[in-house]
Amino acid sequence: MQKIKNKHSFWFKASILSIAIDSTVSGVVSGAIPLMVKSFPNAPQSIVESISSLPSLAIMLAVMISPFVTTKIGYKKTVLIGLFISFLAGIAPAFVPNIYLILGFRLIFGFGIGLLNPLSYSIVAFFYDGDERSQMYGLIGTVSNLASWILTGLVGVLLQYSWHYSFLTYFVLLAIMVLVYFVLPEMDIKTEKSNNSKANFLQMDHRVYYLAVVMFFLFMVWMTFNQKFGLLVTGKKLGDASQATYILSLTAPIGMIVGVFFGLLHKWLKNLLLPIAMLILAVAFIVTGSANSLVMAGLGVVLAAISFTCCSTSIFLRVSEITPKELNNAASSVELIVTNIGIFVAPYFMSMIGSLVGNGSSDMMLKICSIILIVMALCMFIGKFFYRSQSKTIQQEG
Repeated sequence: MQKIKNKHSFWFKASILSIAIDSTVSGVVSGAIPLMVKSFPNAPQSIVESISSLPSLAIMLAVMISPFVTTKIGYKKTVLIGLFISFLAGIAPAFVPNIYLILGFRLIFGFGIGLLNPLSYSIVAFFYDGDERSQMYGLIGTVSNLASWILTGLVGVLLQYSWHYSFLTYFVLLAIMVLVYFVLPEMDIKTEKSNNSKANFLQMDHRVYYLAVVMFFLFMVWMTFNQKFGLLVTGKKLGDASQATYILSLTAPIGMIVGVFFGLLHKWLKNLLLPIAMLILAVAFIVTGSANSLVMAGLGVVLAAISFTCCSTSIFLRVSEITPKELNNAASSVELIVTNIGIFVAPYFMSMIGSLVGNGSSDMMLKICSIILIVMALCMFIGKFFYRSQSKTIQQEG
């Protein structure tokens, strides 16, 4: 592998962290949908509305093939190709008058984003270890939330002129591409392959799949929380829809702040951070579901945003710690695939649970989500206890 530039420098870290922006850019143009519905009166409204959700299908496909692409051509080339594809397809709707062509470009855009999706975590794991890695993982969340905040605001400004202009926000991907090209070195993961027979995609550490199950349920309950919060606020007459939306928007800056301090939290609590954060998230759901005022509901959201950020970042960090460097992209892809599946099935799964218990109200759904989180946290604590007991027994026998 070629000599690496100073990986501790600001621009080196900025080039890696900028890749994390890809996880936020897909949905920033959602605000253009009402104007687009008016511009395409002959197209079914559901078709126009799919501009925000359609990329997720291509993202899931690209995430699955991303590990194989990086194995063939390396991290940097995969990043540049993904950025190039998503940049061109991202800005194309600004110049296209046909809704079906726009949808086609959105699919291509999603494919480019999907190639990038696992790589910010994988590249951090490639270059960094220990406390510096955990700090960088926390900053990935900070950058993602900050980008979401800024780009969504920029879209709002551009929509005052035309919905076409909102797609020009994807010029940010061109800036990232230039930064990556000139700063990030080549990363030939083929030269990093271990001689260990376990360094094989099919023989990946079983804990990666265990954490994938945790990730599935974590994002399923988080999506449920986001979907039910507005209904909870309006249903209990705690406030109106705009107030609920404003409170939910606080999750971005809160996640941004938590990301900055994540490294310190992980250094203090280590692997206990995930189950503890999960229990706090369960408490946040209970507080929100039981709220009798808008202030109490808002406090629940703040607590939920803090704990959820710790949970999701902890999982990605733990996966990187138990996975060889050459398999980090594959392991991150597994987590991202189940994340998207969890988000997709959330409304259907919770609807089924609501039917089984005979109560599909928003506060009941949040309480059920809290039970799921508590069960997972308890399983983690029990698993850690047995793992330590087993390790001591092996050491004594040895």
